[in-house]
Amino acid sequence: MTKRDNNGAGIDRRGFLKGFASATVAAGLVGSREVFAGQSSAPGQFGRELLAPPAINATPGTEKYWKKVRKAFALADDYIHMNTGTTGSQPEFVQNNLAVYNSYKSRDPRDWSLNLAADFPDLFPVLPSATGARQLLVANTYGANADEIVLSYNTTDACNLIFAGTPWQPGDRIITTSFEHPALAGPIAWARDYHGVAVEMIDIPSNFTADITVDDVLDWFDAALRVPMGDGKKQYLAISEIFYKNGLRLPVPELCALARSYGAFSIIDSAHGWGMLPIDCHAYGADFIVGAGHKWLCGGPGTGICYVRTSDASAHPLPPFAMGNFFIYGNPFVAPSVLNQSRNWSPALYMQMRGEYNVTALYAMTDSLSFFSQIGIEDIYARALALGNYLKGLIVSQWGPEALWVQDNPDDRFATALTSFNPFAAKDSGASFATMNSAINAILSNLALETPKIYIRSVTWRSNQRVPADDRVGFRIATHAVYNNDAEIDHVFARLVNQVNRSGLPQL
Repeated sequence: MTKRDNNGAGIDRRGFLKGFASATVAAGLVGSREVFAGQSSAPGQFGRELLAPPAINATPGTEKYWKKVRKAFALADDYIHMNTGTTGSQPEFVQNNLAVYNSYKSRDPRDWSLNLAADFPDLFPVLPSATGARQLLVANTYGANADEIVLSYNTTDACNLIFAGTPWQPGDRIITTSFEHPALAGPIAWARDYHGVAVEMIDIPSNFTADITVDDVLDWFDAALRVPMGDGKKQYLAISEIFYKNGLRLPVPELCALARSYGAFSIIDSAHGWGMLPIDCHAYGADFIVGAGHKWLCGGPGTGICYVRTSDASAHPLPPFAMGNFFIYGNPFVAPSVLNQSRNWSPALYMQMRGEYNVTALYAMTDSLSFFSQIGIEDIYARALALGNYLKGLIVSQWGPEALWVQDNPDDRFATALTSFNPFAAKDSGASFATMNSAINAILSNLALETPKIYIRSVTWRSNQRVPADDRVGFRIATHAVYNNDAEIDHVFARLVNQVNRSGLPQL
C-alpha cells in the first residue's frame, strides 16, 4: 500500500456513488460492450480506462429493466447459470476495471493508486484512503462502521482469521448445527481437537416443513445455550445464516439476541449473504459476520467481506480477540506486545494489513457492490425471492410440497433464493441414497451438455449427527435477480423433469 493507504474517516456512500454516476455513459448504453463502443472503436480498449457501473435506461422493477441489467454480464446467451451459490459471474465493467487496476499497479508499483486517482478522480476515491473508501462503501451498504469492515479473500479466509484470533481455552463451548459448510465446520473441529473446546451440535431437520416457526428454532438453540458453563468459560454461537445444503435461512437477529442473553458471542457464516440479502450488521447484533464476494455479490474469485464488531462495547463487551492474522500484532523485541489482551485497535486496519494482499481484486469486488447498490440491495433480494418462489411453485405442482427440502414457509425470515429439492419417492430413505445420488449427478452432467447449457448442482448431508455418512441428497438451484428470469426457470425445469423421467426412478 502507498503512504496514503491508511484507514480513517472519510466520504459517505452517497458521495462515493455520486462519483461513479458522474462518469456513467449516455442513457441507453447498458453493458460494457456498449460502453466500449461509445468510448472508442480502437482494438484493445478493454482494460485501459476505469468504467462506472452501467446506466439502466428503463423503469426499475420492470422486466425490461432486469433484462438490461442482465446485459451488464458476460454470460453467453446459450448458457443458463443457476449455481451462483457456488460462484457468480462478474459484470463486464468490473472485469475491465480489474484489468485497469492490475495494469496501473504493474506500471508504477509505488504510486499506482495515486495515478489512478489523478486519471479517474470520479471513479477512484482515495479518502480516507484507497482501501478505506471501499471499506466505507461496504459499511454504509450493510449497516456497519468503516473500522469494522475487513476486505477478506472468501468466507474460509475470514473464518480462519476469527478462529485463529480467539483465545480458546479448554471448557469453552461452541453451539453449532449439523448443516455447516467446511469453512466453518473445519475451524470448529480444530478448536475442539487442539484447544479442548466443547462442541454442541443442533440437528436441523432435513424436511423443514411449513409449520416450523421462528420460536421453534429459537427453542432448539435455547436448550443448548442454557446449559451452565464453568467459571470464566466462554460460549459461542457459530452458525450459517443460509445453509448451503438446503437454502434455509436462520433468524440471525433473534438467535444473536438469544446468544447475548446467555453471555455468548456469535460468529455468523453468511457466505450467501453479501449480494443476496439486505444485511444490517448492527441490527443483526452479531460479533462476527463473514461472507464471500465471489458468489451472490459477483465480485470475482478470492474476495469477501468480514465484519468484526467494535461498536456498542459498553452495553455488550467485545469478545476476546487478537486480530487473527498477527501481522502487526507486535514484535519479539517487546514482551508482551503492546496489543496483548487488547481490543483497542481497528479491524479495518490491523486485520486488513496482512502482508501483500490482492488489493486489485478487492477493489473490483467493491465496484460490483457499487453496481448492486445502484440497482438497490432490497430490490435484488425481492426479485431473487420471487424467482425462487416461482421455481418452488413449479416443483410443488409437479411433485408436491414434500419434494422441497425447505417448504414455502409463511414466515419470510426463512426465505432465500436457494431452492433444494428431491423428486424421488425414496428421498427420505438412507438405503436409497447412493442410487439417488448417482441419478442426480448423471442428470446434472446431461443438463450441462444441452444447448443452452444448464449449470445447477447437487447437495448431500447427514439426516442427523448420529449417522456415519451423508444419507440425504437433492438438487440445488440458485435464482439470482441480476441475470436469471422466469423464462430460464421454465426451460430449466422442463429439461429437469425430462431428465428425471428418463432416470427410471420412482417419483413422488
